[in-house]
Amino acid sequence: MRAHKFSLVWFGHSTTALSTLRGRYIGSEKLDGNRCADLPSKAEAAVRKLGQINMGKAKVLRKYLLEMTEVITEMDRVLKPGKAAVIVVGPSLMRGLEILTHEYLAEIGEAIGFRVAGIQKRKIDRDRRMLPVSFGRNGDSMIEQRMHEEFVVGLVKDS
Repeated sequence: MRAHKFSLVWFGHSTTALSTLRGRYIGSEKLDGNRCADLPSKAEAAVRKLGQINMGKAKVLRKYLLEMTEVITEMDRVLKPGKAAVIVVGPSLMRGLEILTHEYLAEIGEAIGFRVAGIQKRKIDRDRRMLPVSFGRNGDSMIEQRMHEEFVVGLVKDS
C-alpha cells in the first residue's frame, strides 16, 4: 500500500477508503475470521511452529498462504497446458523464525497440479530497490537486514 497509496488517491479513492482496501490486500495483517483449511506439509509445519511462538502471527501467515493458494489455483485455471507461471517472492522473518515463502508456494503449486520447474535465488541490489527508502543509511534497521534476496519460482502446467 505504501508504494502506491498516492496513485490510488489520484485515481479517486478517498483516503478513508484506503484502510478498507488495504485490509483486502494479499498478506495484510487484517484477519477476517479464523481460516482453518489445511496446507501442504512444509507450509503447515511452518504455521504450527510460528504458532508456538506467536499465535497471531501464525494466523497472519496461514491467511497469506491460503490467499496465495487461491491465486495459484486461478493461475492453474487460466493457463494453457505447457505454459508457465512465475512468482517472485522474498523470504520473511516472523518473530525470529525464517519463513521460506518460496518453498511453501512451490509446495502449494505442486499440490494444485503444477510441476515446479525450479526455484532461483536472486540478489537484490540495495541501491536499486524501490522501497523502502533508507534515510541516513541505517544498516541496523530490521528492513535493511532482510531485503537482500528474492526467489523466482517457476511453475509449469503439464496437463
